[in-house]
Amino acid sequence: MRYRDPSVHLSVGSWLLVFVVPGVTPLQTAVFGVAWWTVFREKRSARAWGMAASMVFILWVVLPLMMSPHFFWTGDLLLLGVGMIGLLVFAWPGQSSDIVQKTQKAWKLPGDGTSALFNKAVQLVMILVCWRAYHWWMEWLTNNDLAEPGFIRGTLELALIGLLIVFLHEFGHTLAGLLVGMRLRAFIVGPFQWRIREGKWEFHFEPRHILATSGATGVVPTSANFPRSLRLCMLVAGVLTNMGTGVFALAFSLSPAAPVQARGPMALFGVFSVVVATMNLVPFRIVDSYSDGGQIYQLFSKGPWGDYHRVIGLAGASLVSPLRPRDYDINAIHRAAQSIAQGRQGMLLRLLAYSYFLDCADLEKAGDELAQAGTIYNESASDAPMEFVTAFVFGCAYIWRNAEFARAWWAHVEAKKPTSLNSDYWLAHAALLWIETDLKSAKESLEKARTLAEELPAFGSYDFQRYQCTLLNNVLNAATAAPH
Repeated sequence: MRYRDPSVHLSVGSWLLVFVVPGVTPLQTAVFGVAWWTVFREKRSARAWGMAASMVFILWVVLPLMMSPHFFWTGDLLLLGVGMIGLLVFAWPGQSSDIVQKTQKAWKLPGDGTSALFNKAVQLVMILVCWRAYHWWMEWLTNNDLAEPGFIRGTLELALIGLLIVFLHEFGHTLAGLLVGMRLRAFIVGPFQWRIREGKWEFHFEPRHILATSGATGVVPTSANFPRSLRLCMLVAGVLTNMGTGVFALAFSLSPAAPVQARGPMALFGVFSVVVATMNLVPFRIVDSYSDGGQIYQLFSKGPWGDYHRVIGLAGASLVSPLRPRDYDINAIHRAAQSIAQGRQGMLLRLLAYSYFLDCADLEKAGDELAQAGTIYNESASDAPMEFVTAFVFGCAYIWRNAEFARAWWAHVEAKKPTSLNSDYWLAHAALLWIETDLKSAKESLEKARTLAEELPAFGSYDFQRYQCTLLNNVLNAATAAPH
């Protein structure tokens, strides 16, 4: 009888562990990296890669059950939960990625304080800087006799620390804005989004941003002549918050009295906070979003960007004060629009000018501004939200009386698959049906628009929506009374 030494016997599962597992770490690193990149860049493949990354977490828990000695790694129940939630989030039906729109271009907006070359390379630079910061942290752990986290734990810590840094940054903006008299309209941290829609706060969870440590704060001035110095305080507050909390965390991690298990995460949080604060002071643009440094430069610019920020401030104030579009500074809008003629910023300037002239009952000039806004949309701003596009439908119907154009723009509205059918949506729908002579259905849609508009707060921007309902109601009544 042949003797079999159990100490050298390897099952099939054990052979897999010996020969396959060493190659798993680079593979899973690649999966997580590609998943993060596709989600951050909002690629069509983001959903598939997000599901693949979630499966990595699940497999780390399930595979030991399939291999000898078939044990269950109870210490990784958290990983199983994260994987299941991630799989559910990315598999959940969301907005279609087949919206008919053009890819945003890296257009040049003169005088915005940024470098075209750096704008293209900034994401790579940020990755390299963060990688160097992470490498410093690993060396710091070794020098202080602290254990390095495993890949999975380290990934979770990075994600949570990233969200915390973004939260503190946006909280700094928000707190400073409220203290200087501004009003909060939106607060976004990664996939967690709070916004005021139709006068009410709404929460929305955006799965495609679950791996993107980015955020935004929507605070608006409350008057037409809101001091630039107070807006500067709001902009600088985010950077100062990150810098202050980062320095405090680093000091805490160096303290001998600090708990050993907390020193490592606090040091990582500290160094990343300082890096984020420093990078945010550098003026750069990613797609149509600017760093705090870029916005600070523009705020004090005497050229078109100074006018742009004044105009945007007035538009924001109309959401929380009696200011209406007819109170906008049309000269500032035109000065800014001469140089800022692309992207969402350029289109927004033209739509603000359109609203100004429509509110002043100058339909010819309103039509001219709408035409220029439409050109910019088609060239470089087709990712604009549905609320912007409904203005084209209403304008084509009410100002140009062109049913073909109105129907074409309505196709853009439907392509965005709106989930919130607000007063803008129903007003545009009513205008489309009116110009197509479906008067009965137009009245029904207009009634929905008026009902929703009447529920909005008594602020200038919402008064303008009610005014547009009145304009359309007048032509609908005239069409109904006309002899057939």
